[in-house]
Amino acid sequence: MANVLKILTGDAQELVSIAQPVTAIDDHIKTIIADMQATLADFRERSGFGRAMAAPQVGIGLRIIVLQLGGQPFTMINPQVIWRSGDMQELWDDCLSLPAVVVKVLRHMSISVRWQDEYGRQRHWHKLSPDLAELVQHEIDHLDGMLMTRRALGGEAIRPISERRRLIGNQQPAHRLSLDHIRLASATLDPMFLHTPQYECPPLSAKLGCHVTLKIETMNPLRCFKGRGAGFIIARAAARGESRQLVCASAGNWGLALAYHCARHALPLTVFAALNANPTKIAAINYYGADIRQVGHDFDSAKTQAKAYCETIGGWFIEDGYEPEISEGAGSIAVELLAAGQHYDAVYIPVGNGALISGMARWLKASSPDTRIIGVCPRGADAMQRSWLSHQVINGERVCTKADGLAVRVPVPEALRDMWGLVDDMILVDEGEIALAVHYALKYAGLILEPSGAAALAGIRSAAPAQGAESRVAAILTGANLSEVLTYPTLEPEEK
Repeated sequence: MANVLKILTGDAQELVSIAQPVTAIDDHIKTIIADMQATLADFRERSGFGRAMAAPQVGIGLRIIVLQLGGQPFTMINPQVIWRSGDMQELWDDCLSLPAVVVKVLRHMSISVRWQDEYGRQRHWHKLSPDLAELVQHEIDHLDGMLMTRRALGGEAIRPISERRRLIGNQQPAHRLSLDHIRLASATLDPMFLHTPQYECPPLSAKLGCHVTLKIETMNPLRCFKGRGAGFIIARAAARGESRQLVCASAGNWGLALAYHCARHALPLTVFAALNANPTKIAAINYYGADIRQVGHDFDSAKTQAKAYCETIGGWFIEDGYEPEISEGAGSIAVELLAAGQHYDAVYIPVGNGALISGMARWLKASSPDTRIIGVCPRGADAMQRSWLSHQVINGERVCTKADGLAVRVPVPEALRDMWGLVDDMILVDEGEIALAVHYALKYAGLILEPSGAAALAGIRSAAPAQGAESRVAAILTGANLSEVLTYPTLEPEEK
């Protein structure tokens, strides 16, 4: 059982002494870390703020920092700043050990930092955002015996804590997706969709040239990940007494997930899908009793007609990528991915409307911020990738991909905004690479995947030369609703 320690305040000698390096991460150090995390959590509960704490603040003269950015807590042991930006920023700072004041300070706009985690692994966090760069610089100051008052910029730079909300509140804008809701989803979703298999697959790792962990979201009645987001939003809607007609547009899996959960809550649902939608998915939607309207030449044209219909009946259009609860439900995958304590250099996530990558990235960057979040889109449906790169919505003229769940032509603006600052890269993969990934999943992991569900593996294979054999990555495998037997025209010679 972890102990809540006393937080030292400004006149304590330990706060102005230089902390010593940790020489061995043994059980004693792990107990210290657990106590520090408990202490930080207790302070946050009482005060409503506090994202990090250094060991000297609880009277321990070691170079340890614990952080709680809203997701899973993590620890920096012997942190070192290995790069500082030339640009500087002025901002108001607060501190657990100086609870009566806020102080205006000058910090580097960005830094890169290297450290060990509690498992002894070397970690590197490159080019932190300004608010997180300030936070880590503040905590490293504590390790060097430097209180923030020594960095005060002039005579008016120290203000009473009563002004904290006015001075600091606007420095950290709230994100649209709630970490508390993601945590809630991970604990309250239908168990049918929780705790999905995740493991390293050695044959696939050998083939792809790095350590690959598979997160398999196909072992449920829907054979896809969508049951998480649909389950979270429908459960919350039912709890508040929602009675409107529900309408959605879907390439298949989203409509299937909504149909499943609406049937369980006796909520009416109309699903709009394209004329060429996956017949396997359409049949499954029909099984759960939804009203199906097949219109338009692609998903986005069906969506346009769905929205128009919804307006005429005064219904609720549940748009994947727009409603926060959908992304928050999907974010529960990230909670599970990190729960075992494994660190990932990168996580590869398919990108359709963006709910999955937005929800996962929100939790991952608050729990393992040095993990790179890589989105994967089909080259024949590149509107999301182009929009993400340009920071503005760019509609596609057409889509051409067998990965129907990722065939987005008109990006959802809110989903794009949710990604910015969290997603590190977004890459395109060809149809042949996707087909080969489906084949690899079957041959090396014994898994049946639809093209959309294999996109993450295609992304890893595409990026493998740059990653290195020792890198550890995760692939989110999202769906197994195949409509046809695929052929593999671009197989490598030994695979033919």
